[in-house]
Amino acid sequence: MIDEIICSRFDGGMDVALREAGQVIQMVVVSDGGNDHVGNVVLGRVTGILKGMEACFVDLGTDKSGFLSMSQRSHNDDANSERNAAIHEGAEVLVQVTKAPQAGKGAGLTRNIGLPGRFLVFTPFQPRIAVSKRITDDDTRAKLEQTVSDFRGDEANGGFIVRTVAEDADVDALKADAENLRSTWAGIQQAKVGATPPLLLYGEGVGLSEVLRDHGHENLRRVVVDDAGMENEAKAFFETYLSGAATKIELWGEEDPLFEALGIEDEIDAALSTEVSLPCGGSMLIEETQALTAIDINSGRNTGRNDGAGGHAQTIFETNMEAAHDLPRQLRLRNQGGMVVIDFIHMDNDDHCEKVLECLMEGLKRDPAFIEATGFSALGLVELSRRRGAGPLREQLDRVED
Repeated sequence: MIDEIICSRFDGGMDVALREAGQVIQMVVVSDGGNDHVGNVVLGRVTGILKGMEACFVDLGTDKSGFLSMSQRSHNDDANSERNAAIHEGAEVLVQVTKAPQAGKGAGLTRNIGLPGRFLVFTPFQPRIAVSKRITDDDTRAKLEQTVSDFRGDEANGGFIVRTVAEDADVDALKADAENLRSTWAGIQQAKVGATPPLLLYGEGVGLSEVLRDHGHENLRRVVVDDAGMENEAKAFFETYLSGAATKIELWGEEDPLFEALGIEDEIDAALSTEVSLPCGGSMLIEETQALTAIDINSGRNTGRNDGAGGHAQTIFETNMEAAHDLPRQLRLRNQGGMVVIDFIHMDNDDHCEKVLECLMEGLKRDPAFIEATGFSALGLVELSRRRGAGPLREQLDRVED
C-alpha cells in the first residue's frame, strides 16, 4: 500500500512520486494546460471519417487530432440521444480523453463520459450501477450497489461506478460525492450551450487534489510538497475527505531539491534504463518497441552454488523469483502498456514454474491498471496485456521537457 506521496512543483506542472516502503512504485507527471490530458472532457469537431475502421478524427484544439471509435454505444441504446448522435465530418461531438497522445499519435477518445469523484465515477450516458472488482465481499458489493441505486433514482439520471475506496464510506459521503459529480456534469452541459468547438469543458488531472483523490488514504505516513500552494491544496482536500491525515502534510524547506534529497531522481534515472539489476546478481533487460515490450531475465553474475544440477536449478529459480517479485513494480513505475512478453530463464521443475508465476500474478494484482496475463506458453514465455492512460514514463517526461 502506498504510504508516501512526494510532490515537486516545476514551472508548468508537477511531478508526483508514490512510494511504498521507501521505494517509488509509480510516477505521476502533470503538465499545466492542454486539452488532451487523460480525463478531460472536450467539445470537439469531427475532421475526418475512417469508414473502414468505424472511427473518426476529432479536432481537440491541440497539435494532433484525437482518435474516436464510432462503434461505441451506450448501454441505453436510444438512437436519438446526445451520446449516440450521428457522426459526420464537421459535426460537433462531446468526448473524453482516455489515452494520452504518444508515439506520434493523437489522444484516444470516448463518448462514454465518466467523471471521477472520491468514492464514485458518474457515467451520465450509462445508467448501470457497477462496483469495483477490487471489492470482493459479496455482501459489501450488494449493499453498495443498493445504496447507490436508491439515491440515484431513475435510470435517466445516469449511472455510477463505485470505487474501491468507497468500501468503508458512509451513505452521506457517497451522496455528497454523487451530488458534486452531478453538479459538475450540469456545469459541462451548461458550458456546451452555444459553444464553438474545439473547447475544453472539463479539466482533469491538473492538480494535487486529483492525485490525493486517487491515492490518498487514512494510513498515509506523510505527504511531502515543496510548494506552499500545493500544501494549501492538500490541506483543503484532507479537511474535506481525510481529516485524520491532515497532520501528515510536510512542506519541504531544505536547500537541496526534494527529489534529489530523497533519492527519487536516482530511482527515475534507473526506471529510464533498459537494464535492471537484481539482488542475486542477475538482471532484467526491458526493451520497448512499437509492437510490444520484451523483458528478458538473465542470471548474469549469479553463478549460485557449485553442487551439481540441483544447485543450478535452484540458482535459476532464485533469479526468476527475484525478477517476478520486481517486475510488477517496474511495469507500473515505467508505465509500460500494451503487450508485454516475459522470457524467464528456462526451468524444468514444474513446481518452480508455478511459484514464479504465482509470485508474478500476486504482484500484478496490486497494480491499479487493468491487466490480463497468461501462464507459461509452450515456448516458456509469459504474456500479459496492461492497459494504461498516460504514455510510458519516458514519453511523459520528454513531453514536459519539450
